[in-house]
Order: sequence, then structure tokens, then C-alpha cells
Amino acid sequence: MKILIIWAESIERHTGGSVHFRGLVHGIKLNGWQVRAIVPAYGRGKISDVEDISFVSLPPRCLFSFLLLQMATVLCMPYWLLRYRPEAVYVRACFLAFLMRLICRLARVPLIVEVDAIVDEEAEMRGQQRVLIAMLKILCKLNCRFVSAIVCVTKGLREEIIRRGAKPKTTVVIHNGSRTDVMQPIDQHQARQQLGLVENGYIVGFTGTFAPWQGLDLLIQAAREIVDNAKQTVRFILVGEGQFQKRLEEMVEQLGLGRFFSFLEPVLYKQVSIFNSACDVVVIPIYDPRKLRYGLSPLKFWDAISVGVPVLVPEGCQLEDVLQQLDLPGVFRAGDKKHLAETILGVLARTEHHLSRRKDVHQMVAEQYSWKRVAERLLELCAQVGTRMRRQ
Repeated sequence: MKILIIWAESIERHTGGSVHFRGLVHGIKLNGWQVRAIVPAYGRGKISDVEDISFVSLPPRCLFSFLLLQMATVLCMPYWLLRYRPEAVYVRACFLAFLMRLICRLARVPLIVEVDAIVDEEAEMRGQQRVLIAMLKILCKLNCRFVSAIVCVTKGLREEIIRRGAKPKTTVVIHNGSRTDVMQPIDQHQARQQLGLVENGYIVGFTGTFAPWQGLDLLIQAAREIVDNAKQTVRFILVGEGQFQKRLEEMVEQLGLGRFFSFLEPVLYKQVSIFNSACDVVVIPIYDPRKLRYGLSPLKFWDAISVGVPVLVPEGCQLEDVLQQLDLPGVFRAGDKKHLAETILGVLARTEHHLSRRKDVHQMVAEQYSWKRVAERLLELCAQVGTRMRRQ
């Protein structure tokens, strides 16, 4: 059986949607399905370590390139269906999916849309123009009503998408997952040696984009209490890059925390596993209510729990049940720096216990939250929707 993935996002990065794409393709192949993927290539960039990919060649990144890509997903759909003969089409970031659906319906092929954010609200949060936001809302409602099925990465997103017109029976929740073949725990001291990190004391870690909504300012504000009350020296190591980095560095210096904080450049995906193994706790300190409104399913969460390291998340993230199932801490009150500090200190006090459970936690994640399991649920949905379509 074959699935066609149209991924209207660049896969050139080593984080975010690129990791998601690679994990999903890997999981689908492990389930015995063939995959063909269509992805954009901006300028001359066509670098990929994934097989079975076709590129849509585009000018360098700009609004015009983005619009060209969206038009191409519709205009090229008949050709892609004829050439690759898929039994299902899975799309992400295709804003004209309702038009793509019309073509797929003629070919009796189901089209499934992935939703990992409410795009018009994301655009509003980033200060985009009102005309664009209004247009995105209209396109979202059209896509909700007319595609074959929708996959949402959180329960909150599913509820919102249904409110916007999606059919409850064909709108499902499938969390993101982890490449558990890559994200495996290794000895903590060995991990620290490989990365050149301090071997003694505690490490509180973060990987991702240094954006204002990540909540890293809250972590910095909580750091003094953690440093003053921990039984060993604490180092805060933040891995990534972004527009907010300079402001974060200034905050660290203003609070006299310079010797406790390190800002490292992004690392390759395989090295994220080593970094997570080196940490005693990983923190996702988001507190912006706009980001928490529909819950969270960040890849750094799934990668960290795959290594077995405790991951701290804010209340309202809709990941509490996962942590409870794995018997991992913990949840802090969103925006409460004192409670965040207390929660981190509580985890650090039980470091030996958490280190002893890492392999067991990894095994549970591999069984329930790997990309293979994610792909299984997706392929079941594809089969169900396809059977229903053929009967009509």
C-alpha cells in the first residue's frame, strides 16, 4: 500500500517540522507502507537524507514563493495522483486542501489533513496583518468542512477544529512521537563527556527556539532560588537559537547568574539524544495562555521522555496523562516562577531514582509513543476513510 505525503514546509532544518517529517516517514515504512513525499526546495537547496522524495523547486524564501507553493499543491495534484497512484494523501501546511480534496475525490483517494496549530491565531500572535488573518480563518473553515479527515496533535486542537466545522467522526487526536531508535538513554557521565559538559552537579536543560513565547524568561527568574537551594551545583544549559537570545543573555547577566547559564548552538538531531541523557531534568517553561490554549505536543517533550529524563511542563499542556502513565514528574503552575523552582528542586532531589528508571521509561515510550505507533494510528485512519469512500 502507498501513501503520498505533501509536506508544504521545508525539511532542511534539524528541528521542528523537519524532525516530525522524518519521524513520520520512518514510522510509516516500519508499518510496511510505501511512502512518496512532495516537499518544497527554496533556491538551490535540495538536501535531504530521506529517500522517495520529490521536490517542488521554488525561488528563495519570500511571500511569492509561499503563494507559488500553495498553488502548486492544487495544480499538480492530478499529475501526482496519476504518477504515484497513492491509496491515501496526507498533507501538512497546505492551505488550499479543500480544493485538493475535490481532485482526490474524483480519483476516489482520501485526503487527510494534519493540524498542529491554529494558524490564524499563530499569525495574530506574530503581529501579521488583519487581512491575512481573516483569510486564514476562512481557509481553515473551508478545509475543516471539506477534507476527508483531520489529524490533530492535541485534544484542544480537535475541539477547536470541530467548532470550526470539522466532522467529529473523522477528526481524531494523534499525538506526535519520538524516534525511539535514535532517542535512547546512555550513561549520563558518558553523555557529558561526549558533549564537553561539566561532569559533576546537576544540569537543567532546554532545546528549541529562543522565542518570546517559550517562557525561558520564567526559567531565568526561577534560577536563583534553584541555585541557592540545590544540594549540588546547578548548570542551566540552553541549546538553540532565536530572536530572543540576546534579551535572555542580558537577563542572565542582570541577575548575576552568568556562571550558571550556558547558551549553546543547535545540534544535530542525533546529538539531542546525548544532550537529553546528560541532563537531570528538561524544562518546557511555556506560560503564554495563547500557546497553552489548545494544549502542547512539542517534539522536545517526546524526545526527552524517550531518553527517560524527567520533563517539566506547565499546567494545561494536556500532557499530564502521559507523564502519569510513565510515572515521571512533573507539572508546574504556568507563569509561577516560585512553583517552577520548587518543582525543579523536587526532581533534582530524586536524581538517582530517575536515573535508575531511564531504560524502563524508554521501553514504555517505544511501545506506546514511537513514530511507529503514531504511523499505525494514521494508517488505520487512512484505511477506514478509504473504505468508506469506496462504498459511497
